[in-house]
Amino acid sequence: MLALRMVNTGIRRQIEAFRSKNGLDAAAGTNGWVLGYLAEHAHEDVYQRDLEKELCVCRSGVSKIVAALEKEGLLERSRVASDDRLKKLVLTEQGRAYTERIREDCRRLETMLTRGFSPEESAQLLQYLQRMQDNLNEAD
Repeated sequence: MLALRMVNTGIRRQIEAFRSKNGLDAAAGTNGWVLGYLAEHAHEDVYQRDLEKELCVCRSGVSKIVAALEKEGLLERSRVASDDRLKKLVLTEQGRAYTERIREDCRRLETMLTRGFSPEESAQLLQYLQRMQDNLNEAD
């Protein structure tokens, strides 16, 4: 397990370096995951409750993150025609550009991490990681 911890630490350092170098400070911590989720689900209606469920973050935590990202101009809350109480979360143009820079950094990091791996080894690694995640989920 020490090996996993060391890889995790190295990945975090690379992410921090990319973020710092590219001025992506708003992507710190869970903020980056929220932006990524919104980018991946851009053609769907996404609400705060979806983020709570998908990212395992409490309601107050999601509210704070959304408020901070809204203040940065990266997302906005948009009214839903069918229900005035609901507000879907939508990336702004600035938010879409921001997430594209994050995606580029993620691609760069993945390339760095899998350098020297055959396609079969990369696929096998993903299967092992998924199995580990499934094992963790069963423990909950």
